[in-house]
Amino acid sequence: MPRLRAVAITENLLKRKWSATILRYLEKGVSDPAEITRHEVNISTKVMSERLRTMLRYGLLARFPRPSPSTVIEYRLTPLGKTLLDMINAIDELDQQLIKSRKSMEESFVTNPIPAPDLKVPPPTVSALKKSNRNNRSNINQVRSRLTSTHSLP
Repeated sequence: MPRLRAVAITENLLKRKWSATILRYLEKGVSDPAEITRHEVNISTKVMSERLRTMLRYGLLARFPRPSPSTVIEYRLTPLGKTLLDMINAIDELDQQLIKSRKSMEESFVTNPIPAPDLKVPPPTVSALKKSNRNNRSNINQVRSRLTSTHSLP
């Protein structure tokens, strides 16, 4: 498998639901996948397995089997996984800042609306309307005379 760059790994993980959530549980010390699915009831075991397998392949996690007789496999973040999780958390912080910024802009707009420009156009005067009508009539007469002179019947 070709080596993927950090951007490709991050994009791949972020577009797959539950990846960031799983990383956060692992960061908190919840290392058993069954325990994560108990906390997050909407994560199916199939999705959990797929996400863990992908993160293992990217080198974000390491597997640690518990001593016998247990069959439980624990997962822990690698240094790369911790770095990626720090980036995801930074994106979350940026998102929160954007939400606050938008909210304050909306509140500011509601309390201090921008006044609409005065677009009142003065009504035309009677003399201006008469002049306009005279010009239109003369233009119509000119077009009629051209049509009749060029298209006269023999």
